[in-house]
Parts: sequence; C-alpha cells; structure tokens
Amino acid sequence: MHRTSWSVLVSTVLFLAPAFAQGVQPAVDTKKLRGQAQAAIQSGDFESAAAGFKKVIELDPKDGLAWQLLGFALHSSGKLDEALPVHKKATEFPAVAPVAAYNVACVYALQGKTDDAFTWLDKAVGFGFDRAEHIEGDSDMDSLRKDPRFAKVVVAAAAAAEKPGKVQVFAQTVERRCSRIAWFDRKGSPGQVAIDYSPVKWLPKYDDLVGKMIGKKWRFGSDFWTSLDTSVPLLLGGVTVPAGYYYLTIEQREPGEFQLALHDANEVKSKRIDAFQAERLQGGLEVKLNHGKGEKLAEQLHVAIKMDDGSLDHGTLFVHFGEHELSAPVVMQLGK
Repeated sequence: MHRTSWSVLVSTVLFLAPAFAQGVQPAVDTKKLRGQAQAAIQSGDFESAAAGFKKVIELDPKDGLAWQLLGFALHSSGKLDEALPVHKKATEFPAVAPVAAYNVACVYALQGKTDDAFTWLDKAVGFGFDRAEHIEGDSDMDSLRKDPRFAKVVVAAAAAAEKPGKVQVFAQTVERRCSRIAWFDRKGSPGQVAIDYSPVKWLPKYDDLVGKMIGKKWRFGSDFWTSLDTSVPLLLGGVTVPAGYYYLTIEQREPGEFQLALHDANEVKSKRIDAFQAERLQGGLEVKLNHGKGEKLAEQLHVAIKMDDGSLDHGTLFVHFGEHELSAPVVMQLGK
C-alpha cells in the first residue's frame, strides 16, 4: 500500500460497487454513508473515512467493498494493528480479496514479520493481484526487497497479468481544476495554454516521503494525469515546447532538485500506461524547476500559470503543495 499512490489501490476496488449492487440492495442511507466515506478517502481524510465505513458495515456486514476500504483507511491512518483483522475479513469477499490480501502483506512487512508477509503476498497473487510494478515501487515492501522470495513474487504477479480475461472496466468521476491563459482579438483567439489536474490534500507525512522518491517519476495530482494543452509553442524554463498535448510528471534527481517532464500524450496512450504507472515513463521534454518555500502553506495541490504584470506573453508556472513551491519561467510564443 504505497502511501504516495494510495489512489491506485482505491481505484482497484472503488468502482467494483456495481458488482455488489447485483446482490442485496443496501438502504439509501447506506449508499449515502458509503459515498461520504469514499469522498473522505479521495480527500485524504482517513479518520472520517474509517468512521464512515464502520457505520456502513454496521448496517450491511456483507458489504465487502466497505470492509476493504475500512481496512485501507485504518492502514493509511497508521493504525496497523486495527487494520490487520479488517484486511483479513475483506479477503472473504472475492471481488476485493486480491487487494485485501496484498494489504495484509503490507502490514506484516511494516511490522517486520517477513514470513507472514510473503505468505500473504503469495495469497494475494493467487487471488489475482497482478500489479508487479506496484509491488516493486511500494515503500511498504522495503523490508522484503533483499529476500530472494521478493523477486519471485514480482515475477509471479507479472505472469498473472498476462493471463487472458484480466481486463476490467472502471467508471470514475473526480474533481478537476484548470489553470488557463487565453488570448483574444477581433478575429477570435490566437492561442491558449491550459493545465488540468486533480487536487490532492496536503498531509505532513508527505515531507518524509519526498526524500524516498529520488530517481522516480511520479504524477502530481490524484487519479488521472496532470496535463498541459497548448496551442502555441512555449519556452518553459529555457526549453522549447512545441504546441501540443502533454502528460506531466515530476522527478527529484537529487535532494531539492526537481525536473518536470512533458510526455506526448499519444505516445503514452500507445504504450498503454495509465497515470498510476507514471514510474514506467522514460524521457520526455525535461524542464528544471526552481524549488523554494511558499509564503504560506498550500493545504491542497495548486498548479497555475501567472502572467507577469503588463506582459502579454511572459509568465511563470507555479506548483505549490504544502510548504513546497516549484516554478519555471514561461514565454508563450504567440507569433509562431
């Protein structure tokens, strides 16, 4: 259960609700409680999410999805001892058993119970957990990496992903924000630049995680890609960016040194890489970002392009999250 990508595991099961809806239909109040608890998870409020899912389970003890997400919320709150029996209970429900068993393994790995962790990793793969890249990149698994059994589990998960009939469909609705610069004249609009992203709530523990992400690309924002759509060429941090549509990632090469990478969206799609697999991306147009401390704490991720006073084509790209502020100068080349 990699804390920097917790939405990966939420998305695995969050949209399995229709499968449960085919059984006993929960009361309207239960649906409302579940929706509120799911919204709390998406915002990072795990305490409220746990309280909400406990109420859902009291009303409908056979709601496997609620058991799985209750365990996830407790786990994410650091309440591992309380989460463990809930994870195990969730494994009794086939639709969420793969993720629930994997989360059991995560708890045991964090507790230093190596043999138990591998036992449950094997169970997770047996249930159908096939996300080899996630296992490799999950910080919860750090205590297991030097054990020869770890590589075997990763290989087994990768092999499981190749089995036929593994495709699933997910329906997702998430909050998106947009920072947009547009120009207009009497003939219409000669250009626009827009950045779209899903906000993430700042949590103090992210400061500790920043140091562990050196050398890894990650999406910034939750769920779908943060994207740049520009109809005019840009000079971003001194790097020429042709007009186009890009998916964005950030990588910390050295402590305090951050690189923004712009990946051609069509190329990413052709490689069948989703945003939760951002670590798999290579290359892209790379822009060095200036790193500093913001004037005040940003309680949610905020991305924006701000124009220089009195300028039509000079501005700055800002990424503000917690106390961290990343920036790069940008020139919009309207004449081209």
